[in-house]
Amino acid sequence: MFADPRKNDIMNLLNEKSSVSVSELSKLFKISEVSVRKILVSMEQAGQLRRTWGGAVSIYSSLHELSNEEKLPKHLEEKKAIAQAAYDCINDGDAVFLDSGTTTIQLARLIVSGPKRNIMVATNATNISMELAKASDIQSVIIGGEFRQKIFSCVGYIALMCLDHLCFDKGFITGNHFSLEHGFTTPNLQEAEIKHRVLTVSKNKYILMDSSKFGDDSLALIASPKEADHVITDWNLSSEVIRQFSELGLNVIVAKKAE
Repeated sequence: MFADPRKNDIMNLLNEKSSVSVSELSKLFKISEVSVRKILVSMEQAGQLRRTWGGAVSIYSSLHELSNEEKLPKHLEEKKAIAQAAYDCINDGDAVFLDSGTTTIQLARLIVSGPKRNIMVATNATNISMELAKASDIQSVIIGGEFRQKIFSCVGYIALMCLDHLCFDKGFITGNHFSLEHGFTTPNLQEAEIKHRVLTVSKNKYILMDSSKFGDDSLALIASPKEADHVITDWNLSSEVIRQFSELGLNVIVAKKAE
């Protein structure tokens, strides 16, 4: 969240339609176009958008993928709350899958430190496997494959073959974007394939995404809303969007903001 609420409005507009004009923002905020340009310059310097002649566009394309280090500090409060809501869905004795992501690593930390036990956790993320190693009484299964250093995940034929021989009580996956029109997406085709396979072999299918990811699409489809059971998101997603997802048969769990 930005100190200047107008910056939040600009980012929300870019999430919806990828570009905005100076004149449009001038009318929306009832300020001069000079003032609008100053705001856009500040946001570009902070790496939040890219200015164009007469406006600004989103810095993200359908192929854009942030590294794990870049994603870690973004929307951290929301990610921790989403992880807590996901942990509340796990029972003693569950077999669960956590895919690569900066929200799922928060969930892994809760599994390690929390009171629930007799849990078996499988993951294709090497950094999550190292978190799980901190608890000697948490059984873990590491899914290997082609290693993607950018986000510490294993993908490809070997990973898919391993998943085909497993079945989980609950699968928790993340993604880069979600929209009502297309569902849940990610920039990398192999990541999308792995994530979709996890949903296929899980009895209960959970997608963990903070609200900043809503309203845009990445290249590769993970799943349509009807292919998941639950999406866990944060309090910033509008009630209207939640209602529309619910009408598509998806159970939306809104994480509670920490007091």
